[in-house]
Amino acid sequence: MGLREKGDSRDLNEYPEELKEEYLFLSNWIKELAQKYRERILIKVIDVQSLQGVMKSLRYWVHRYPTFIINKKRKYAGKDKNQLDTLLQEHLGSS
Repeated sequence: MGLREKGDSRDLNEYPEELKEEYLFLSNWIKELAQKYRERILIKVIDVQSLQGVMKSLRYWVHRYPTFIINKKRKYAGKDKNQLDTLLQEHLGSS
């Protein structure tokens, strides 16, 4: 794991500052969600430029990123942590 992280940070430094900030924001957010909800949610990160990413974008009519799909029914596009947390709490409370 330590070797991979070193390689990732070296690769990350090759990108423009704006993309680095975006990557760090999203990766930290995903880590926070994983710690908070543990086994109550399943997090899958899908590259929008991959075939799977294109197919999911079409299936869920996603035009903005990041987008979170909750239980294949609800979606949230944006960076408001509180708004996503509210949606997750509503879903987990009803399941």
